[in-house]
Amino acid sequence: MKKIACLLLVILMFSQVTVAGVESEAEKLLKRSVDKVFTVLSDKELSTDQKKSKVIKVTNSVFSFSLMAKLSLGKTHWSRFNAEQRTEFLDLFTQSFQSFYVYKLDLFSDEKVIFQPATLVEKKKVWIPTVLISKGEKYLMLYRMYKTRNGWKIYDFEVEGVSMLRSYRSQYNHMINKVGIEGLLAKMREKTEDNE
Repeated sequence: MKKIACLLLVILMFSQVTVAGVESEAEKLLKRSVDKVFTVLSDKELSTDQKKSKVIKVTNSVFSFSLMAKLSLGKTHWSRFNAEQRTEFLDLFTQSFQSFYVYKLDLFSDEKVIFQPATLVEKKKVWIPTVLISKGEKYLMLYRMYKTRNGWKIYDFEVEGVSMLRSYRSQYNHMINKVGIEGLLAKMREKTEDNE
């Protein structure tokens, strides 16, 4: 009985070390990425276009656009897309997300981010809550990350309880039901051209 108790204790100790390591690894990546973005935004020598380009480079390294695109459609709709449509959707989704992410860079002033302790929700999934402080206001944000072969990647984030993925899924579901897959892709192409 004592041997079993000792064995369980050792397993718990090692699992806690692993969890702590996983959390800190994901947190470090997120903090580095946020720091890079803020460094770029506060660089007064860079033009707006240069800032956007650098911010997109940072986001490309930390966001998993392929998974985000699939999740934003959901299994039912994703399975209905053929290979060509999936490729185009992923490209348009990535461009749309990047535009959304950099659209308000001009509004950046002296924002700060406070990181809360990460929560391991599954073996390879971590949620990292943060607080964005902007002009005296606090905004609760939650980054959802998962472990890939290439390290930790963000697959969703929430602002004040509103999930980016759920918002996209609601829009895409409505559009597909209304105008079909080709209609959705046409609307996304149009929007991408407008952003450019």
